[in-house]
Amino acid sequence: MIRAYHSPERVEDALALLARGAVAVAGATALYTARSSRDIELVDVTRLGLDQIKVESGQAVIGAGVTLSRLAAAGEIPGMPGALLRKAARAVASEPLRNMITLGGNLAGLNYWADLPPVLLALDATVEVRKQGQPPSHHPIAACLEAGKHPWEGGMIATFTIPIPAASQVFGYERFLRTVTDYSLVTACVTMTRDGALMRNVHLVIGAIQLRPSRAVEAEAKLEGKAFDEATVDAAIATLAEVAVAPNYRASAAYRRKLVGVLARRALMTAFDWAKELK
Repeated sequence: MIRAYHSPERVEDALALLARGAVAVAGATALYTARSSRDIELVDVTRLGLDQIKVESGQAVIGAGVTLSRLAAAGEIPGMPGALLRKAARAVASEPLRNMITLGGNLAGLNYWADLPPVLLALDATVEVRKQGQPPSHHPIAACLEAGKHPWEGGMIATFTIPIPAASQVFGYERFLRTVTDYSLVTACVTMTRDGALMRNVHLVIGAIQLRPSRAVEAEAKLEGKAFDEATVDAAIATLAEVAVAPNYRASAAYRRKLVGVLARRALMTAFDWAKELK
């Protein structure tokens, strides 16, 4: 049951409500799936000015209130990070839902199938959190995805900061789902920097198979600093053969584990094909 609904226009007012246990909402697309058993007080954060995108000093700062529709059209975010964010945002759900789902909500909901957390992890995003009576705090996205208490509890996510290095970066992004608006069965996201013929700063993130997305560190180690060839890719993919897969009624664990290797390979091939085009 919703006990009270607030729509403040000042961040300070919202933080005061959140500090006493109210729940922040924006698009509220996951409100009933996640909170239906609770007697809750809601704080609508859509009037707090958190819907801005700024690019400055080699980084993009994206407000937590930016909708996925807005992100999908964010041509001002340059380079590989912008291309990857736009591609991922455009793939989520349906257009009416993308008009409501926010970047902050996609993380805060912590649904295993959420599409943007794997991308944010692959991009080394930093999350800014605001709480009443405290200065803003900044947390690596990897820490935000760990089990236990989350940094924004008792407060709210304010912005995401994405580094935009000058180096030649490429990505590959793959997901598999039963219908175009279904939840992903497996997501694979690769980012890397081209260094001549070598792969550097390789991030391979697998999502939608466990409670949280995670980097495939063993596979990354097989790729880092190596030239891209079939043997190198095979060695990296082999490390994913026994990856842990949580139960899911949509498909068997064996099938989804097989998908992990297939989609990771496709993502790597896409990234490398693009890398070959860079001069």
